[in-house]
Amino acid sequence: MDRERDDEDTADLTPASWLKFGQRNVLYLGFVVLLLPFGMALDGPGPPGGAIATQSLGGLAFAVMLCGAVSLGFFVINAGLVVIDLAKGRRAAKALIGCVLPAVVGIGSLLVR
Repeated sequence: MDRERDDEDTADLTPASWLKFGQRNVLYLGFVVLLLPFGMALDGPGPPGGAIATQSLGGLAFAVMLCGAVSLGFFVINAGLVVIDLAKGRRAAKALIGCVLPAVVGIGSLLVR
């Protein structure tokens, strides 16, 4: 009788693109994407009649400031990782992507504004 061995390694189900892009970078993008609904939820429901001009946008402004603070920290950490990786002779692609992502998010938020 052929039985499947329990000690065999199963195939890795992690997509190759996830590994190349980096989990830290994907989580940062997910955080930034979730900030917009978070800011809108902080504002609460608008006044009756749907007048957006009279509604305070404090929650959205808080979300944008939080995004800026987190992006700055993310950039500084990844810049340090780039220096460490280059000093040790390792590949620094994921850390370089992490350095570019906050700049792309910042430029994108300025263009949307």
